[in-house]
Amino acid sequence: MAVGSSSTGEGIPPTATLPIGVPSFADVVSSRTAVEFKSKSFASLSPTGPRVQGVSSTHRREPAVSFSMEDIERIAAPFPYALVGKFSRGRPLMEKLRKFFQALNLKAEYSLGLMDRRHVLIRLSNEADYYRVWSRGIWHINKVPMRVLKWSIDFHVDRETSVVPVWFSLPKLPVHLFHKECLFSIVACLGHPLCVDAATARGSRPNVARVCVEVDLMKSLSGRVWIAFGERMGFRQPLLAENLPKYCDHCFHQGHAANECGIKNPGDRVLIGRRTEAKGDPEF
Repeated sequence: MAVGSSSTGEGIPPTATLPIGVPSFADVVSSRTAVEFKSKSFASLSPTGPRVQGVSSTHRREPAVSFSMEDIERIAAPFPYALVGKFSRGRPLMEKLRKFFQALNLKAEYSLGLMDRRHVLIRLSNEADYYRVWSRGIWHINKVPMRVLKWSIDFHVDRETSVVPVWFSLPKLPVHLFHKECLFSIVACLGHPLCVDAATARGSRPNVARVCVEVDLMKSLSGRVWIAFGERMGFRQPLLAENLPKYCDHCFHQGHAANECGIKNPGDRVLIGRRTEAKGDPEF
C-alpha cells in the first residue's frame, strides 16, 4: 500500500491524518528538496546502474530471457576500456599479476578481477592505456603468456573474439603521408585504426610506416590500397599484416583455421599439433 493513502480495507487501519503544514513521506521523497536523500539511496549505490527489464520466454523448450539492445548498451557503458587477459598455460597468482601491472606505470586507474581460472577482466580508464595493453597482443608474466582479448557485449569465456589488433606495415610510403590522419584514412579499408608506433609518429623511420588496426578475422582483408593525389596519377600501396592470427569459425578460437580444428576434425588433432609445434607457432 502506498504511503499516505487514505483508503481502508478489512484488517487495515486507516492512515492517521497529518497536521496541517506537515508534508507526508511521499511528499518529501517526491519534492525537489529530497535530491540529497535520493542520491544516497541504495539504488544509487547499486553497481547495476539503470533499471533493466528482461522478457521471459522459451528457447528450444527451455526457459529463456531476452533484453533489448538499448538496455544492454546502457548497462555496458561502464566498460568502455575493458579487456580480458587469457592464460592457456596456467595462471600466475593474482598478487604477481597485480605487481606486473603496477610495473607498467599505466597513466590512469585500473582494476583486475578473476572471471574464471583462465580469464582475468582488465578494466582500464583511458584510451592510451587501453591501446597500449591491447595492441601488444601477448604479455609474458613470470614467463607465462597472457593473451589480451577485446571485451565486448558478445564476449564469453568459452568463445574467443574474432576482433583483434593487428599491426600493418606500409613500406615505401611517401614521407609526407606519415601524418596520423592520412595513415588512418589509408588503413580504414582494413578496419578501425587504433594507433601508430613511436617511430612512425616521430618520422624517424621513413622507409616504412606502422599502424595498428582493429580487424575482424572473420572478414577478408585487402593486401593493398590505391592512393591518389587529386587528379594526378596515383599508386598502389601494400598493406602488410604482421602476425595475423588464424581464427576458427567452428570452435570460435584463435590460433588455427577451421580445417585445422581438432574439435571439427578429431582424427587430425595429433597431426595438427605436431605441425604447429614444428612451425614454432604459439599453441592456443
